[in-house]
Amino acid sequence: MRIAPVAKGIYRVRLAWGNAYLLKTGDRAALIDTGLSQDRAELLAALEEVGGGPDRLEAIYLTHGHCDHAGNAAWLAQQGAQVLAHQAETPYLGLPRRAYIPRGWRRLARPHTALLFAAAERLYPVERREPERTIAEGDVLDAPGGTLRVVHCPGHTPGHIAFWREQDRVLFSGDAIMNIIPFRRITALSLPIRALSDDWKQCKASARRLAELCPDVLLAGHGRPLTEETAARLTGWARTLG
Repeated sequence: MRIAPVAKGIYRVRLAWGNAYLLKTGDRAALIDTGLSQDRAELLAALEEVGGGPDRLEAIYLTHGHCDHAGNAAWLAQQGAQVLAHQAETPYLGLPRRAYIPRGWRRLARPHTALLFAAAERLYPVERREPERTIAEGDVLDAPGGTLRVVHCPGHTPGHIAFWREQDRVLFSGDAIMNIIPFRRITALSLPIRALSDDWKQCKASARRLAELCPDVLLAGHGRPLTEETAARLTGWARTLG
């Protein structure tokens, strides 16, 4: 099933590389992340299943601007949704075009990272459009189903953010914490792929900080929802990060 409820008013949309999450209550609907541009038909079909077509989305909340999260953001904005992202992600979402390819000496030091992002730009391009609204640490968003607090958790990207719905302790962690081990495809808590991350030390610090929220439900950008003993599992895992 391409779309299924995972918490009150929250639906997980399973896409080619990861997850998007539909927030829906009454006539209000919003989306956290949007998948690859190649996922568009699958994403729209999933939304239609629960009456959340693109013209009914009031907002797109982006955890970050990588192609598997922001691939449909610009198109959905053209249908009427307001796109929200952290200020530090706007250089990668708008024009003039800028990729996540490391610059200067970092490009020479990280040739594999440069190659991967160059390939992604060619194979999975993200249509450029600056967010209608930039958001920052501590901002509280009036989202369908309940307010979301913005948690800046850089490392994977400079402006990576998570969304915290404190009323029922649901954490949308994006790629700051995943519930799948990349490449091995094994369900387990994991940091993002190191070669695709901007700052590994920050990745670890951000994951530890998110674990301190002690959520009851973890909804990650990749992997299954974590709903049992979530806080304890996160706390134990975070201790292993050093």
